[in-house]
Amino acid sequence: MKKILVLLAMVAYFSNVSIAQEEAVFMHYTFNPVLINPAATGFDKEHHDVFINIRSSFTNFPETPKTYALSYNGPVGKRLGLGGMIYTENVAGLTRFRGQLSYAFQYQVNDFDMAFGMSTEVHKTSIDNSVVNSVLFDVDDDVVNRAIDGQTEFDATIGVYGSYKDRIFFGVASPGLVRGKLDQISGKDTRGPFQLFTANVGGKFDVAESKVKLLPSLLVKKVRGVDGIQTDVNLIASFLKEQLMTGLTYRAGTGGNLGIILGTKYNTLQFIYTYDVYMGEFQKYNGGSHEITINFEFNRGKGAYDRSMKYRK
Repeated sequence: MKKILVLLAMVAYFSNVSIAQEEAVFMHYTFNPVLINPAATGFDKEHHDVFINIRSSFTNFPETPKTYALSYNGPVGKRLGLGGMIYTENVAGLTRFRGQLSYAFQYQVNDFDMAFGMSTEVHKTSIDNSVVNSVLFDVDDDVVNRAIDGQTEFDATIGVYGSYKDRIFFGVASPGLVRGKLDQISGKDTRGPFQLFTANVGGKFDVAESKVKLLPSLLVKKVRGVDGIQTDVNLIASFLKEQLMTGLTYRAGTGGNLGIILGTKYNTLQFIYTYDVYMGEFQKYNGGSHEITINFEFNRGKGAYDRSMKYRK
């Protein structure tokens, strides 16, 4: 019975952390900023990108979060960016699905390239049969019964993203606009929309006669269900024209995470791996967390569909 109670306590912990971190659960947003800001959609005007993101948290402990995302984003014409993402997460007996469409409008102000964007999203949360068939299942639990068939919610995020001379990057996004308003109406949360945010800034700097590039970045966020501000600090170094990458990442808040980043790029294929450990007591009971990103990069075509060609002549 003691083991069951400990497991239930950990499942409740993971479920709370998982839901709270959904706006920025992945640590590889430096390579795929659309994960945290829809305004970054299609910001790279020369390429279309397909990303596969996988994260396994607190490995070697049962029922810990497994998170997967498949996304695309790319430029359309001269000013627009379009993207889509499918996201799923399994933690204990809980399954969360998220489908997202993102849109961005790009413009230029002197040496600044700027974009305003938004995403529309559908979220579905459901409980699998392993929970329903458990001896601990209470048939009179209304919350569980509603979740058996899945609870569906709609949401939206807005953001601003920009760069200065293609060297300094920055962005601010406000997630959970619809759910924040509904929580305020229902009395679950008096803060309402625009109280949650992610804000990041970073840069690209050449050193050692341009043989090495340093990419420091900082992310500050206030996410759903977590008290206080959380901060990520990242430092990535790339060598041989990004054929080799390495770096460190530190996530403060909710106990803290420290990780090492390794990556490589060959032609249009990029592979990034991160191993990070939790700085709290629970690290003694798990094998750390693993995150993988695979990026397929396609050059923007110059065919008739590219309407921006007429602006370049």
